[in-house]
Amino acid sequence: MRECDGHFIQTVKSAAQSGAGLARGEWQDAIAGAQLDPQAPETGRFLAPEIVGHLIPLFRTEIARRTIALSPAPGTRIEAAIDRGRVCAPARDVSEPISEPISEIELELKSGPSAALYDVALGLLAVAPVRLERRSKAERGYRLEAAEAAPATSVHAAAVDLDPWLSGDDGLRRIGVACLDQIMRNEAAVLAGVPEGIHQMRVAVRRLRAILAAFGRMLPADQRRSASEGLRWLADALGPARNLDVFETALIAPALNALAEPGGIAALTVAAERRRKAAYAKAAKEIRSIRYTALLLRLLCWFECRGWRDSTASHDLRRPIAALASRILDRRRRVAARRGKGFAEQSAPERHRLRIALKKLRYATEMLAPLYDAAEVRRFMRPLKRLQDDLGEANDVRVGHAIVAQLAKPKDRAGAIADAGRSVLAWHEHRLARHEPRLRKHLDRLLAAEPFWTR
Repeated sequence: MRECDGHFIQTVKSAAQSGAGLARGEWQDAIAGAQLDPQAPETGRFLAPEIVGHLIPLFRTEIARRTIALSPAPGTRIEAAIDRGRVCAPARDVSEPISEPISEIELELKSGPSAALYDVALGLLAVAPVRLERRSKAERGYRLEAAEAAPATSVHAAAVDLDPWLSGDDGLRRIGVACLDQIMRNEAAVLAGVPEGIHQMRVAVRRLRAILAAFGRMLPADQRRSASEGLRWLADALGPARNLDVFETALIAPALNALAEPGGIAALTVAAERRRKAAYAKAAKEIRSIRYTALLLRLLCWFECRGWRDSTASHDLRRPIAALASRILDRRRRVAARRGKGFAEQSAPERHRLRIALKKLRYATEMLAPLYDAAEVRRFMRPLKRLQDDLGEANDVRVGHAIVAQLAKPKDRAGAIADAGRSVLAWHEHRLARHEPRLRKHLDRLLAAEPFWTR
């Protein structure tokens, strides 16, 4: 319920849906007074008679709003609302209400292309360090009313709703927005230093880069390159923190009980933890940066508005996505098979390239999976996941060598840390060598599997 100068408005908003980017549903009616009106034409249908009598106020917002009408181009109208104030909730154990400040600019498209909204937002970003806020005022009010702040949690990828007859344009848009949605939903966890939040944001970045590579031939080269380079910057910002998480949990911890050098390993752990905290602080700084916000705005605009459509390269994207999906998966599988040749004699860099090819195949398969039979997709994915996990362990050891070299640079502790690091990594290399036959079996099984998308 909103009151302004004696006039009342009843509003219903939907929660932000996974994969919907910044969009949310909104319905409102002007009503006679401060009481709920279940007969209001737009919002009344959401107010069933049996619940109206049970609804009570939980919080209130006190907002001073300045509204500015923008018309950046003929036929384009945008309402910019500058809101300053606070959201208040009754305190449970003190006399004063608890509150949270609000200082935001809300842009609402009244008419014209969606791209105009993003242009205005980027123009604002050029003169002020604004950030995207996905939470509505109501969401902040409910959280405040709960009195105890819910801990920040990581968000995994949600399945994308794809129909075989959907155009490639629309399919790519849905996939891209879903990946960006996962990135934004993990911001709070990254800023709170939650390891899984770092991991899931990085996964979302990698998935998006993989889908850009999968659709690469159907996208303008300059646009794809620009998007991929921006995402590479974000992946690099998250990488050190994630690598140090893995170093501590997947390398040091399993080897700790097996090695008889507690002193050296303790020094290695302390040094890694110190470096890890610094990496988390740097990742949080980048997430708060103007560069990060600009990247999200540009990518959201590109996907939402299908910025590639004016290029001749994107002609194939007018076709049904089911027709494109089989070509994409075929190409990703051929690359993986080529990188897997002569596996037994491959060097570490060659196996790393194979791992990247398998990761691209996996991400493309996962994102296009709704187009196919779920059971067949699972059968194909089983050996693919196992093989990727096995090669991932080997890559963790490879990255571990670089981490140990960095941690051992200070001369006063170089010897103990370097020795402990070599012991830990040697233990894992011996373990991986024993599992080599299993790894080859998983690769053979994957390459022998019949592609489900050809049927």
